[in-house]
Amino acid sequence: MPKNLEKLQSFYESQNMKLKKHINFNLTVPLVLAVIGAAIALPLYSFLSSQSPKQSQNATTVIPTSKPVVNESVTALGRIQPKDKIINLSGSSSFQYARVSKIFIKEGDRVKRGQVIAILDSLVKLQAALQQAKLKAKVAQAELDKIKSGDAKQGEISAQKAQIANIEAQFQGDIATQKAKIARLDAELKNAQTEYSRFEQLYKAGAIAASEIDSKRLNVATLQEQINEEKANLNRILSTSPKQILESKANLEKLKEVRPEDIQVAQIQYEQTKAAIVEAEADLYLAYVYAPVDGTILKIHTFAGESISDKGIVDLAQTKDMYVIAEVYETEVGKLKIGDKATISSSSLAKKLNGKVEKIGLQVGKKEVFNGDKTLDIDARVVEVKIRLNPLDTEEAAKLINLQVEARININP
Repeated sequence: MPKNLEKLQSFYESQNMKLKKHINFNLTVPLVLAVIGAAIALPLYSFLSSQSPKQSQNATTVIPTSKPVVNESVTALGRIQPKDKIINLSGSSSFQYARVSKIFIKEGDRVKRGQVIAILDSLVKLQAALQQAKLKAKVAQAELDKIKSGDAKQGEISAQKAQIANIEAQFQGDIATQKAKIARLDAELKNAQTEYSRFEQLYKAGAIAASEIDSKRLNVATLQEQINEEKANLNRILSTSPKQILESKANLEKLKEVRPEDIQVAQIQYEQTKAAIVEAEADLYLAYVYAPVDGTILKIHTFAGESISDKGIVDLAQTKDMYVIAEVYETEVGKLKIGDKATISSSSLAKKLNGKVEKIGLQVGKKEVFNGDKTLDIDARVVEVKIRLNPLDTEEAAKLINLQVEARININP
C-alpha cells in the first residue's frame, strides 16, 4: 500500500471519530450520511489530485476472482457382471454321455465352496470299482505279510517235504529190493555150482556128454554175472539216492528262507493296488459336481435324468461383489484414474447405482456393447474399465446380471 494512501486512511478514520462525537444522533439518517460522504470525498479528491501521472499508472488494484468448479465426466456403455464373471459347471470330460442322477439346488440358491450341486449316474459303477480296488489291496497286503513271516510258500514247502519223504522211502525200498535180488542170485549160484561139481564128476567118469557139463558151467557164469550186475545197481543206488535227498532238503531250506527280493516284489504289488485305490477314488470324486466358489445359482441347464448338454449343468456366479464392465473410448480412457467415482443408470434399474473405478484395462479392443444401431460405431476402439459397485447396490445389481447400462465416470482431479 502507498504511503500517501495510508495517510489518507488515517485522516479518514480521525475525521469519522470527530463526526461521531459532534453529530447529533437525533438527526435523520440521510443528513448523517451526507455529512460523512462530504468529509470523505474532499480529502480523497485532494490525494488523487496530488498523485503524479506515473504513480497513477503504476498503482493497480488487484481484485480476487474465483473460477467456478466444473464437474467433468466420461460416459460409456457397459454391462453388469459378477466377480470373475459367470462360471459354467459341467461334468468331467472323462465321462462321455454322462447323465445327471440327482441335482440338489434350484435357481437363485446361494451355495458354499465345496458344496455338492449334482451327482452323475456313473456313481454306482465307480463305487463298485473303488470297493474292488480296496479288496485287491487287502489281498496284496496279506500276501506281503505272509512273505515277511515266511509262510508265503507253505504249499511249496509241504510239497517239498513230501518229495523228500518219497525219495527216502524209494531209496530204502530200492536197497531192500537189490539186496533181495542179490541174495536170491547167491542162492541160485550156490545150487548151480553144486550141480556143476556133480556133473563134472560124471563127465570125468564118462557118464555124460561134454555139452551137458558146458551147460552147467554156463549157468554158473550167468548167475555170477547177474550177481555182479545187481551189486553194481545197489552201489549206484547207495551213491545217487543220498545226493537226491540232500538236494531236496536244500531246496526245502531255500523255500523256508525269506528272501529280500521276494519281499520287494510283494511290496511293489501292494503299492500298485494302493495306487489303484487312489485312482478309483479320483474317478469317484468326478461323479460329484461341486461348487468351486461361494456364489449364486443363476441358471440350471441340465436336470435329473437328462444328459449333460453343451451348456453344462449350471451357471454360477460370485454375486457378493458386483461390477460394471464399461467400454471407454480409447480417446477418453487417459482421463480416468483408479478410484474415480461412477454413477450407473438404466431404465431397468429402480435407482441409480454407485461405484468406483477399480481397474483400467491395458488392451484396446473392439466395442461389444452397442446402443441402437451397431453400424454406427462398429469400428470404435475401446478399453474395458472395471467399476466396483458399492455394497449397498450389490443386491440390486445381482438381480440383473448382463444388463446393459450407462456408466458416467467423474474425472475431477
